[in-house]
Amino acid sequence: MKIKYPAGAAALAMVLFSGSMTEAFAAGVLVLAVLVFAEFLKNLLKPRLVQWSLWACVLIASGAVSACAFKWAWYALAWEMPPILWVMTFAVGLLAALQVLKWDMEADYGEMFWQTAVLWFFWILLAAAREFAAFGDVAGNHLADLDFMSSRFGDPIFGFLTGGLALAFANGVLKTTLPKGESLFIMVPAVIFAQPYVLDSLPEVAGLVITIAVPLVLFWSVRHYLRFSQPGRAYRNLPVEMLSMGLIYMILSIY
Repeated sequence: MKIKYPAGAAALAMVLFSGSMTEAFAAGVLVLAVLVFAEFLKNLLKPRLVQWSLWACVLIASGAVSACAFKWAWYALAWEMPPILWVMTFAVGLLAALQVLKWDMEADYGEMFWQTAVLWFFWILLAAAREFAAFGDVAGNHLADLDFMSSRFGDPIFGFLTGGLALAFANGVLKTTLPKGESLFIMVPAVIFAQPYVLDSLPEVAGLVITIAVPLVLFWSVRHYLRFSQPGRAYRNLPVEMLSMGLIYMILSIY
């Protein structure tokens, strides 16, 4: 079965928006909408434009639509959206557009909806688990106060783990395997948004560069060794890479 769910866009979105069930629900709808828009726009413009112009139009338009859609949705829901998070929603749109431009989605909107719904289900389920483990809430409703609960479950560490597990579970249900891709396009904006530590002892710019560079270099090294591993079919490539980045964040957060 060909993969027709927004793997890259959803992976980044799960790092950004998996801290609560309601947040995951809203973000999943918007990611699917952006994917459908990008596919529709590509098919509309493809007979009329040369390739470089087609790519530019679809990428820019999808990024803009994604950023606007998330901004309007968060405003309507009275949720706060910091400027850096808003910029990341533009990157989500770029990743959705990149997928439809590089992969043959065949304008099969029914299959796109079905596969994304499977991924969306696991996204919401794991986000609800994170919300409960962090605050004892589900969809904003307080359910319990247990000893194991900690606000650390809301950290980006578990955003990466949520993304990796949700992708793997979806692949398991759909009997698919994600191809090798440009996971750095996902990791770079994710690391810029959620830095694992802060270097106060260095000048601001130097500290920022090192803070962003270190996890990316570690990820690049780990990804090289993952090529020689044999994870299950559902975990290959992006899912196991997301899980690896979560573990890298876990280690770096100690310091």
